Amino acid sequence: MSTITDVQVMRFKEAENKRHLSEMRKLKNENATEYQTEAKMNEKTVSRMRQDYESRIQASQTDLERQLVDVRRKQEKRLEEEKLRLDEELKTLKSTHKDQVNEIKISNMNEIENIKESHQRTLDNAKEKFVKEQTKWEA
Repeated sequence: MSTITDVQVMRFKEAENKRHLSEMRKLKNENATEYQTEAKMNEKTVSRMRQDYESRIQASQTDLERQLVDVRRKQEKRLEEEKLRLDEELKTLKSTHKDQVNEIKISNMNEIENIKESHQRTLDNAKEKFVKEQTKWEA
């Protein structure tokens, strides 16, 4: 009896091992399928997130480039306005300087004319005195 029961126990063990192995294969296949499904779903999510991120980066870059172009345009406009203002200021300064130079020239010419007249009067007075003194001495 012992041999029969040993044989039965061996068969039972083999059957139990086969059942256990088939159960393990079944679980392995189910887990592999579930893993592949989850992996595909997560890959799709990551891909969607990557595309969303890249589109946001592209939108931000486009927006920043547009802002840069706007700022450059404004700066160019300001620079042009400033150049015009400086040109006008320079013209005004040159005109003012020219007027001041002309005023100084006229003032100097008048001063020279007054000095010449004063000098001529002094010479005429000196000549008159000389002539008076000469006639005194000759008489």
